[in-house]
Amino acid sequence: MDFEADRISWRGLALAVLSFIGITLALTVGIQLVGLERLQRTIVDAGPVAPLVYILLRASTFIAAPLSSGPIQFAAGILFGLWPGTIYSLIGEVIGGSANFWIARLLGRPVVARLIGPDGMARVEKFYRQVGEAWTLVYARLFLFAIYDFISYAAGFTPMKYRQYVLITVLVGIVPTFAAVAVGTTLTGDSGQLIALYAALGLLCVIPLLFYRRIRRLLKLDTTTTQNT
Repeated sequence: MDFEADRISWRGLALAVLSFIGITLALTVGIQLVGLERLQRTIVDAGPVAPLVYILLRASTFIAAPLSSGPIQFAAGILFGLWPGTIYSLIGEVIGGSANFWIARLLGRPVVARLIGPDGMARVEKFYRQVGEAWTLVYARLFLFAIYDFISYAAGFTPMKYRQYVLITVLVGIVPTFAAVAVGTTLTGDSGQLIALYAALGLLCVIPLLFYRRIRRLLKLDTTTTQNT
């Protein structure tokens, strides 16, 4: 049984990594072909349509898992700048995460399983046992941001109030979202540098998945300690 769980976990991790690499390469090639200045000018000329499209795209990466959202956040820094990119990304995350929360709460496990597949559902069930308390959701928002889509589904299965969920999602989410968008503002047109930087950040995004069991044991230990005190 443990072997099967490990195989499911690694399969999901492989899909996430491949998705991340694919979107990263597409983004890098697109910037090189179009040109950064021309791309930014197109965004400005598009007016409010461009932020709206980006927000909807960012939200869709939550709902249609497993889509890798890291390169999309970095692109926000390139296209919109630091603070606008952070705001647009955060709005998209709140919309997407809220949709996941309410899909789980109103429609239940069968619908969620159809959206994210058996591997994703197995991950959601693991998180379901951990995110019922506010402080564990805060921890997840900060350090498990790469898989917050699954965590949002899991939160919807718990008795947690939506007001509490969205407050944590917004306030705590500013930190990882700001950091990801800030990376995009530092990027240049050098494709080699872009790929190296994306690869390093992609590794950081999957580290929480690699050490999930250790993190879960730590959370359980902290919960036991809190109850005893």
